[in-house]
Amino acid sequence: MGIVKLIIIVLLVWTGFWLLKKIKKPANHLDQESSVNKMLACSVCKVHVPENEAIIQNNKVYCSKEHLE
Repeated sequence: MGIVKLIIIVLLVWTGFWLLKKIKKPANHLDQESSVNKMLACSVCKVHVPENEAIIQNNKVYCSKEHLE
């Protein structure tokens, strides 16, 4: 019966560490995503596009080459 209690205690401790790790990780992950996925509105059609895909010219944001012209 002693080995069963030991296995249960080890599993509970492992589950506790796993839950703490999982709870702490999303907070850091959200901070990184928010800086990477900034959305900007097109000056012509107001559609939001990710900053890395947007065309920025003369301090205006465009979603495509067609709207740039």
